[in-house]
Amino acid sequence: MEQTTKIWQWCINNPVKVIVIIAVSVRLLIAILYGHITLYPDSEDYRALAERILSFNLAGYEGERPPGYPLLLCLSGLSGSITVILQLIMGVCTLVVAYKTLLLLNVEKRIALVVTLFGAVYLPSVFFEFAILTESFTLLVITLIFYVFFGIVGDKDSSSKSYLWLSLLCGYLVLIKMFYIYLAIILFIMMLLDNYRSLKIITRKYALILLIPLLVFLGWSYVNKLNTGLFVSSTFYGFNIAQNCVWFADNTTEEYKEIGDVYVRYRYESPKDKEIAMTIWEAYPELKARTGLSFPDLSKKMYDYSIATIKKNPGPYLEQVFISWRDFWKTSLYWEVYNFSVPESHVVIMYVCYAGRIILQLVKILFVLLIPYNIIVAIRRRRLTPEVIISLIILFASLLQAFATYGTNSRFSYPFEILMVTSVLLNGLQYYRYRIKQKTAS
Repeated sequence: MEQTTKIWQWCINNPVKVIVIIAVSVRLLIAILYGHITLYPDSEDYRALAERILSFNLAGYEGERPPGYPLLLCLSGLSGSITVILQLIMGVCTLVVAYKTLLLLNVEKRIALVVTLFGAVYLPSVFFEFAILTESFTLLVITLIFYVFFGIVGDKDSSSKSYLWLSLLCGYLVLIKMFYIYLAIILFIMMLLDNYRSLKIITRKYALILLIPLLVFLGWSYVNKLNTGLFVSSTFYGFNIAQNCVWFADNTTEEYKEIGDVYVRYRYESPKDKEIAMTIWEAYPELKARTGLSFPDLSKKMYDYSIATIKKNPGPYLEQVFISWRDFWKTSLYWEVYNFSVPESHVVIMYVCYAGRIILQLVKILFVLLIPYNIIVAIRRRRLTPEVIISLIILFASLLQAFATYGTNSRFSYPFEILMVTSVLLNGLQYYRYRIKQKTAS
């Protein structure tokens, strides 16, 4: 017992070392047991753009993906193994930053360490690091953004350098996925609401938050304009919104009847084990052959078709939006379960993953239930707390992605999971302190 106490005390005295040791050990174990780089259809898109960047030739690029993640692939020399190593390092760095963020929010050292260690052994997050996908990189950048942001909120005299760092991080986040332009806008608005009396600071510093993200968003959209003729952040936009039309695809206007008929035929002909949300991608080859349009032009046509179809089916569309919104709050596990280097280990790993996902799912449900409470408290107190800041930002993300597309929606929530845990923890500590105060008063 005494030895256990000494070990725990050493852990408390050396929290960052403990986090790094545990995180690295878990990742080494999974590397030995799994030993596999997970590839998805998205992976090839990122690699194709990375090859163009390395050859300094974007001419004719059809604008499917922004260059944030492909730049990481360029840094790795297009090596999947080096990319995974970089992502594993990112995973460890994310945990350290998350721990420091908890301390910044006045969470007691022991509690912050325990919560961070749960994140260190949460295996679904580790498996994302073995996949050629944006999630691990996005998670690190978002965690850094909120570390810097809460540092600024806690110190009203923060220098312009802090605002510049925040802007750079938000800008690179937009470069990874253009969807995140909303985050820079929301952070800017929250800064205004929190310090609306300081007009000089607003004009000098707050504008920095939006400057770089907007330049990145508009700049990449202009690159797409040069290559495709369309000023859009991604030429996937038409197909993404069309995914929300999957259940009423044929109930469209006469102008788009042919598209609706093709779409719905693939919906019914697809094998049962295929994801219904991906029906439009099954129909894509035939739609391309029938229309003779390039991918960007067909995406624009699909956007026009989707708007016309949604206008004709507002009720079913809103039902679909609700399904997409509900799916946002699920947990994700991206792996190839039958490709383990040590096949016998996958059953044990699977149960560990499911146990972690159940715990996280409960946290997510609690987070959703606490959103209205945090908003009401903030309105009453006229003060933006970390809990309400996190609640509003993730709520906006959940709604925006639901209106935009239907499919692997839980992937949108993965980069926010650390923030959800942080918010629920802060609410729990707040309640605990309130109960202590009540007992002391009585």
